[in-house]
Amino acid sequence: MAASGGVGRWTRSFSVGSALSMVGLQLAYLFDASFRVVALVGLFGAVLPMVFGMAYLLLPSYVGRTLSTQRLPGVHFAATYAGTGLLVGDELLGLGPSVAVGGVFLWSAGVTIFVGTLLQTTLPAILANPATKRLPGVPPRRPSELATLAIPVALGYLVVGTVALLSTVDGVPDPLGSTGPMVVHFYATGFVALLIFALGIRLLTGFFRVTPPISLSWLVLSCGSVAPGVLALNFYRPPWFGIGAGLEFVAMAGYASLVAVVAYRTDRHRVGLYGIGLGAAAGVLSVGVALASVTGIGGNPDLAAHVIVALDGFLLLTIIGYAYQFFPVSNGQFPGATGRTAASTIALLGTGTAVHALGVVGDVSSFRFYGPVLALIGTVGYSYLLIRRFLSPTGP
Repeated sequence: MAASGGVGRWTRSFSVGSALSMVGLQLAYLFDASFRVVALVGLFGAVLPMVFGMAYLLLPSYVGRTLSTQRLPGVHFAATYAGTGLLVGDELLGLGPSVAVGGVFLWSAGVTIFVGTLLQTTLPAILANPATKRLPGVPPRRPSELATLAIPVALGYLVVGTVALLSTVDGVPDPLGSTGPMVVHFYATGFVALLIFALGIRLLTGFFRVTPPISLSWLVLSCGSVAPGVLALNFYRPPWFGIGAGLEFVAMAGYASLVAVVAYRTDRHRVGLYGIGLGAAAGVLSVGVALASVTGIGGNPDLAAHVIVALDGFLLLTIIGYAYQFFPVSNGQFPGATGRTAASTIALLGTGTAVHALGVVGDVSSFRFYGPVLALIGTVGYSYLLIRRFLSPTGP
């Protein structure tokens, strides 16, 4: 799918910012940065901006519209990275509370622009088109219809997560009892993971011409819609946190099964599918590690491994897989523009993630070093391919 015009320009900008932040995340691992820095660089810098950029491109098209404005995504882009930069700078250099507060408000302003712009574009179309209105008690008959219903839920989690983030600022009312892990779970499992489930169902069908089973889609999206709220609002509070982790595990396992069904049935084997498939498998593993920690099964797994596999494995590999689907590098005219090169970046990131996680679990210092090094090479390679693809004469 080609990205053109103003929206395409900002989709590319978010994609490039995300790719460079992936490189920064591996450097953060190498320099043994804190979990907060890892979350800021990885989630706020790499993952969420890529989702923002693709959402600007995709979500309006689902109601037959294009984005109502071409300028506000640029303001959002600037606010997102300025806010993230201030938050990371304060965490690394101790720049002071005012800098951190400025970062929070800039980031939140960007989210407000994002949600407002999408609503301004899509809501009138939904209200004006009777075909988009479903009668009470009539369930969706196709996976794509069900996936569309999950998208507002994901956006709701983004809004609630931003309220929780703002509530961490002194003097701002905090009706949720907000904490850092709460914000991360609202953003990562509520907004990003649920959108991956929902958009994945539609995109896998579009790219590979395989319609996922409706019953499996129901399972994934229903559990994936409920689990984030239970997790975030009951962080490590039994029994609800365990219930939320169980629901998220079911959703993730179901999503991995959907990807497996598509991979098995399709005759369109493209390099992006490897990233999507490995990402889905890593998602099951990451949630499984967290669930084992909650239930006490298998001892006391290191939650640092959960963070690594969830962030580098599930989120980054999935993003890279879909990026290669939307922006196939083999269409470019530059050195390395081949499917084999793209596959090698996926393999390097996947291998590096596995080695890094094993190093954390087994406390093997060499693994904890070489894992991020391999992942760094993979993300540098991905950044090169993506940027050169955009600069290529045949770029989107």
